[in-house]
Amino acid sequence: MLVIPIASNLYKVVKEMVHTKRLIFVTGIPGVGKSLLIQQMALIASEAGREVHLLRYNLARQPFETEVNISKYPEVDGVTDPAIRKAVGLWARQAVWQWHEQHPAANQLLIGELPLIGNRLIELVEPGDDAAEALLTSDQTLFVVPVPSWEVREVIEATRARTVAEPQNEQERLDAPPNVLRAMWESVNGLARDIGLTKASPQTPYNPYIYGGVFEALLQFRPSQLLLIDQVLRPSHSVYDLDVLAGTLVPSVEAANAAMAEVESRYTHAELVELVQNWHGLITQNPSPPNPGPELRLPLPEALACAPEETQLTAVQRTALQKIINLPLDTAPDKTIAALDEAMAVLGVETAVTTANVHKFDVYDSYFNVSRTSEQSGLTFLHGLLQAYRNVLLDLQKPPHTLTVIELPLLRIALETSLRQFDI
Repeated sequence: MLVIPIASNLYKVVKEMVHTKRLIFVTGIPGVGKSLLIQQMALIASEAGREVHLLRYNLARQPFETEVNISKYPEVDGVTDPAIRKAVGLWARQAVWQWHEQHPAANQLLIGELPLIGNRLIELVEPGDDAAEALLTSDQTLFVVPVPSWEVREVIEATRARTVAEPQNEQERLDAPPNVLRAMWESVNGLARDIGLTKASPQTPYNPYIYGGVFEALLQFRPSQLLLIDQVLRPSHSVYDLDVLAGTLVPSVEAANAAMAEVESRYTHAELVELVQNWHGLITQNPSPPNPGPELRLPLPEALACAPEETQLTAVQRTALQKIINLPLDTAPDKTIAALDEAMAVLGVETAVTTANVHKFDVYDSYFNVSRTSEQSGLTFLHGLLQAYRNVLLDLQKPPHTLTVIELPLLRIALETSLRQFDI
């Protein structure tokens, strides 16, 4: 059943994807809505007359889990052995190319689910020297990262707790429970800290900016798009219920055996364990890492479209603004306010009028409510931006505390995002 409202922007974006692409890979950690998005993509594509084929990690690995392989590479605490994970990845890369060759018709569509984290199908995003590489980097292919807002993420976690306790579908028995969802997020947050994307503490709750930025970096060698999921979608049946599929990519016995043999000939088990531990080497060991920062940026007002390029900041002004960016997230409010005051003083603008939207801060499509003038629009905006943030910090010191502990770090990241558009 289609649950994406057909009048929504999400529907328009998804419809465009499934109408124009030949291969779509949906990636991300557990608990971001990958399975539901895949289900909805398949339904929309089927309505458009496309024949949909599916690649899913949990289905693809099952032929590898033979009695012989499991005896050699047993699961530990329910976690698949690194050797099997690597074999699935090697098979999948070749299988995608073979599917492309065997299904040349324009109405054929392959949708894949790529967990990536923990070396699960990471091979499809790593550059390679084979026939599949040109296909995976072509305009026929798109890697999609669903990024739920924090409200949607909370609903997903609550739903996951229910489906794990009472699964409606055999595949739901394989889903990660809520504690694993949180552990996966902590892993991504730690990775964001490692590559300099955030200064947030290791205990920071789920943050769409940080999450989107990490996966944008992981997909730096692939055509990709972050897809904001900012409305709760409530399917009436399991997200795994799909009766519109033309086929599912799973390895034959011969293909699984060949992939396992290749893994055993190329790697020692110690090397495989290290590969799993360093599954993120694509960004943590990259000598030229991408500029950190997600695509979910706050837009500047239309009146300021050229302001960053036209605004000339002095060295003193840049230093004062950089000082704000360098403050840790847990800096005491009075110290942050002092830094804001210093920066506003050196900007030398007196005409800015500001209001702070402290009732609800929507990090996706809002920015600080700042009135501005046509003269010195960039400086006026920066001054108003800092004043608005200062107002919020002051309001947080007295009841009712209108921003939550989750929204406060998002607000800070929003501030930094806007400042960085001025090359600070």
